[in-house]
Amino acid sequence: MGIPVLLIGQFDHVHNGFGLDIGSSGSGVFIMRQYTHTSQKYSLSGELRFYDIKASNETIVYDWYSNQYRSIGGKSLILMPAFFGANYYPFAGQIANNFSPFITLRGGPLFTLNGLETGKFVQRWSNAETHWSAGGFFGVGTEFRLVNMTSVLLHVGYEYLPLSRIADGENDYSGLLIHIAFNRLKK
Repeated sequence: MGIPVLLIGQFDHVHNGFGLDIGSSGSGVFIMRQYTHTSQKYSLSGELRFYDIKASNETIVYDWYSNQYRSIGGKSLILMPAFFGANYYPFAGQIANNFSPFITLRGGPLFTLNGLETGKFVQRWSNAETHWSAGGFFGVGTEFRLVNMTSVLLHVGYEYLPLSRIADGENDYSGLLIHIAFNRLKK
């Protein structure tokens, strides 16, 4: 059996999903697609993330003059990783109740969008600096398969997010990440 047959011909479950990221450097949302192998031992996945980076001293205050809440001390920095990787399920078929622990590894390009820190929305983002780098994620997780062809995946691990240039005083936004995905089997 060759690699092309292994990668193309034996994936009979395709899941589409979305989710939430909560990390050391900020939070975000993502969309994903996952292909599960017929052996249920591993799956391949791809995801596109939208990650809003927060400053360590960022806080929300109430402005008495405008009667509005606003953020102060923040960063105008967005990271958009496009990660591809695999989940390995070492206990596939050995644990009852649709509970499947796994190990995951992902990597891919990282697009950085760095806006100005002051001004209105259009002023901050109209001349934003952009650059590319490479990143990744390594962690462990659990997949909960539900009756109605859906599943919930909970990942916890380390996200590697180095930048090719300094953005808002730092060139690395790596750290702990909690990754929660809600998937549905494609019909």
